[in-house]
Amino acid sequence: MQPTEQYDYIVVGGGSAGCIAAARLAEANIGTVLLLEAGDPAEHNPETLSADGFVQAFANDNVMLDRLSAAQPRCANRHMYVGTGTGMGGSGAVNGMVYTRGDKKDFDQWPKGWRWKEVAPVFERIEEILRVKPRAGSEFTITCVDASVQAGLVRKDLLNDGDLCGHIGYQLMNYDGNKRRNSYVSFLQDKQLPNLSIITNTRVQRILFDEKQTAVAVEFKSPGGIRKVGIQREIILCAGALETPKLLMLSGVGPKNQARQFNIPVVADVPSIGRNLQDHPNVCVFYRGKRVPDSFYPQVYGFDRMNPALPLAEKQADTCFVFYSAAASIQQSMQRMVPAILLKPNAYAKRGLRNAVKQLVNALFLVPFAKRFVSRVYGIVVILGKPLSRGELTLASRDPSEPARVNPGYFLNSADMDTMVEGVLRAQKIAAQGAFARWGNTALSAAARTQDRAAIKQWIKGAVMTTFHFAGTCRMGTQPADPVDTRLRVKALANVRVADASVIPEIPVSALNAPSMMIGWRAADFIIAERSQTTAPTRETDNRDADKIASIKNTTVAQSA
Repeated sequence: MQPTEQYDYIVVGGGSAGCIAAARLAEANIGTVLLLEAGDPAEHNPETLSADGFVQAFANDNVMLDRLSAAQPRCANRHMYVGTGTGMGGSGAVNGMVYTRGDKKDFDQWPKGWRWKEVAPVFERIEEILRVKPRAGSEFTITCVDASVQAGLVRKDLLNDGDLCGHIGYQLMNYDGNKRRNSYVSFLQDKQLPNLSIITNTRVQRILFDEKQTAVAVEFKSPGGIRKVGIQREIILCAGALETPKLLMLSGVGPKNQARQFNIPVVADVPSIGRNLQDHPNVCVFYRGKRVPDSFYPQVYGFDRMNPALPLAEKQADTCFVFYSAAASIQQSMQRMVPAILLKPNAYAKRGLRNAVKQLVNALFLVPFAKRFVSRVYGIVVILGKPLSRGELTLASRDPSEPARVNPGYFLNSADMDTMVEGVLRAQKIAAQGAFARWGNTALSAAARTQDRAAIKQWIKGAVMTTFHFAGTCRMGTQPADPVDTRLRVKALANVRVADASVIPEIPVSALNAPSMMIGWRAADFIIAERSQTTAPTRETDNRDADKIASIKNTTVAQSA
């Protein structure tokens, strides 16, 4: 099959990074751009565009890619739910809209060129466009902050200055009125970019290469059948840390033993693709108060160092604390998570069985007593922010529609469990303070009623879940084993970049939506700068073209300053 069309740049994935990369390449007017997204247009699922619709979005099967992990031996041998968002906006269309850069010390662990001083100006530009701001406090959130201060944290009104350890405050959020301001809304929706084409409901099956490891085309499946589109210059992979390495492996780029196992022709043997998988596991310690929490968003965050023995810088936060009003989203969360808990993988794969469990969950919330009980429940979420454990993603099939085998590797390094136990004990301390005593702090979770570390450890194994912050599977760096260089190019290939959370070498203590957007922005910076260097005007060049090239150079310099 010959390519039916040719584009200069193809961006795979319309999520937090991909929307920004595609929009900025199109705006720079350096060539034609095609954005391929596996899911729906955002407008087909209006809750993904609403600032108040994140709960419904998370429960909507149309905007979630469902997956179960490999059994986790240090989590009671459970198969964990590891789904991610799909559709225009990606996981940024279903998350809680929390916008956080991370800590300066997190970026000290990244390669040169990616430290705080280099990335902070990019964050600032993105924040201007997103119009980020905190939400107003409420009685419940004020109680959360007061109790945290009583337990030793320091209130801080700005949690985006790179100094997080020991602080509690209100996070910035990407919303405006009743509208979600994710990367799709802020960078692409309603924009007139004549050199940008967007095709949704397309699953990229593989990238095709020539004998020089140059990507020449992509093959994708759409409702109209299999299509092949040619690549004139570059392909930029922004499909996320669980889909980008899978696509590379399906295309023959990755560990050669996997390719041979599934009879995939080897293009480049890159053993490290799929390794270094990181995530933020969390547990929620539940309590019941005397009244209904008047808070509906995850907006109050605290950061601290729980494990001084970790190989981190002094006063680098390793744990994040989030305060959660159960009534705001527990029904929808249970719709998503309970089928994964109750069903074995073979049963979970059957949509009818998943839906039956969801209906049981919904029936439970029709019981008046259950609704009244849950209405006063709140939780302190303890998130392991700097895990030492590393997991791995491998192919399970050569069929692109089959999920890859995801092994998060939770608690393979025992220090991670030590950190989590200390985090649970800190959550107990916060809940015991006067502010929460006045609110009501009846312990519901078993871990809230004991200080025995062994008992808390056992509870964590059964209660832990993902925070959906998958990263690191195409690690960026300067070491020979790192598959991606510091300009986001896949080292073994001629014209392929990765621009999503896959490239994160060391996971920040914070959420990954903002860092992913920053990575997408910088990928466009690199491409624009490199393109301007190869198209210097000649005497025959039209003056308008020379002016355009100069404008691109000036813009790139300003954005990189």
